[in-house]
Amino acid sequence: MTNLMHNIRFWPAPRSMSSACREVFAFISKDARIAITYKLQFLFQFCQIFFATASIYFIGKLLGDNNQSPLLSKYGADYFSFALVGLAVNSYCRVGLVNITNDIRQTMMQGTFEAMCATPISYGWLLLCASLWQFVFETFRICFYFLLGIVIFGIHFDNAHWLGAVVTVMLTIPSFLMLGIISCSILILVKRGDPINWIFSSLSALLAGTMFPVAVLPDWLRLMARCLPLTHALEAVRKCLLTGASVKEIAGSLSALLIFIIILTPLTLIVNHQCMKRAKKKGAFATH
Repeated sequence: MTNLMHNIRFWPAPRSMSSACREVFAFISKDARIAITYKLQFLFQFCQIFFATASIYFIGKLLGDNNQSPLLSKYGADYFSFALVGLAVNSYCRVGLVNITNDIRQTMMQGTFEAMCATPISYGWLLLCASLWQFVFETFRICFYFLLGIVIFGIHFDNAHWLGAVVTVMLTIPSFLMLGIISCSILILVKRGDPINWIFSSLSALLAGTMFPVAVLPDWLRLMARCLPLTHALEAVRKCLLTGASVKEIAGSLSALLIFIIILTPLTLIVNHQCMKRAKKKGAFATH
């Protein structure tokens, strides 16, 4: 196991920390400049948030003027508040499982991924750095979700415990980041039909409770939902923002997210190492 971890070289050791930070900044800066270059697409991504927010606002009106349901009583909020938080947090899941793999697929089609792999940097660290901008940008988009909800649609977070929500997000991002790296590693090898992307995207959309409470699901599906990191992230963030729950009160959800990180870390290292090793032998970096 020691030899395997040494060969994987997922982290940039023996580089210095300053060198690692420069590499991270260089990747984020590069991707940010590329994103801003396409100004119309950049603008549309924020316009999309407005239409998504407006849609759930009017869907909530189906529940009546108070926009509430007995199933939402534990959150002390109306459907719009419940769904807005779900839509925002789910964005990190989409970034990790969809956006990152789409970016890697695009670099492979453009023929630049092989050149990136030829640089003196480990493959795992390369995928990690290439993924960070998406999470940074999505954080700005999530802030825009809440800004629209507060300013235009009149949502209130009077009792919100923002520190607890931030702590939850900080434990949520690594899980989806590592799932994204696993997905990209498999994608480089198989080109299309990545099972990790399909399984977690599909199950999270159905079971995690993004747009409806997990309580509406039958018992056996609720048990499956507990196996998804998004379920625990949504539960914790909603409790913090909608009921003002403290970090202590969401300790169970935070512990679950920490367990996911502990499990996914070695799994990501091993999958990335094995996939990249096979892709290198097959010469798969230059083909798609």
